[in-house]
Amino acid sequence: MAHGYHTLQHWNQWLTHQFLGDSLLTAEANQLSSMLANHYGKQAVLIGVPHQAQLLKATSIPCQSVLSPLSPREKISHYIEGDFYELPIQPGSVDLVLIPHTLEFVDNPRQLLAEACRIVKPEGLMMICGFNPYSVWGVKKIITKRKKIPWSGNFIQPRDIKNWLRLADFIVEKQTSVLFTPPVNYPPLYKRLHVLEQIGNRCFSLFGGVYMILARAKVVPLTPIRLKWKQQLSGIKISTTISGHIARRSQ
Repeated sequence: MAHGYHTLQHWNQWLTHQFLGDSLLTAEANQLSSMLANHYGKQAVLIGVPHQAQLLKATSIPCQSVLSPLSPREKISHYIEGDFYELPIQPGSVDLVLIPHTLEFVDNPRQLLAEACRIVKPEGLMMICGFNPYSVWGVKKIITKRKKIPWSGNFIQPRDIKNWLRLADFIVEKQTSVLFTPPVNYPPLYKRLHVLEQIGNRCFSLFGGVYMILARAKVVPLTPIRLKWKQQLSGIKISTTISGHIARRSQ
């Protein structure tokens, strides 16, 4: 299934105008505030769509930017318009990269993730949010005949995301889930079923509608290079005197 600019536009509109979209953003923002409470830095970048900018409020990192190919209608103070597959950011310059569901609405999620990993500093953080195929939200995607946003997205297994991160030299530090309430786009019924959030967190913690994975970039150690002499020094004797003269052994 092809995803592109128009798909991202529809995703942004769904988050803006649908009750479920607003509920999704609220649940993710609350969980992000908890997971990122003790993490600091200078630069945070969200790779997604303009309406997700509010998720950056969950972190105390001062310099926050949204990177997207879409032109924002609302005013965003730090906005970068760019291609997801060629991020216009210097390598190793960002303390926190947040990718909320963007991997599900692009043609090549692994390439996007590789680009995102490239810009993270050593010991920097990567936060990924995705729809869980093993949840009531995943069931909704299967039984829905007319695949509109968000059900037209490619729901990627969290296991695959973690494998991709490990291949990029990231260590997964934490995984959690939110949205155990069924995706009912009717506010009164949704609020009645909201009690399932507490039950799900206690009994079915890995089966929420959205998984959230926090990973940290490894620091590549500097391995000292051992020099190998090509010339045999059998005829040379190293003096142990303070002067440090090198004397040739008499033949």
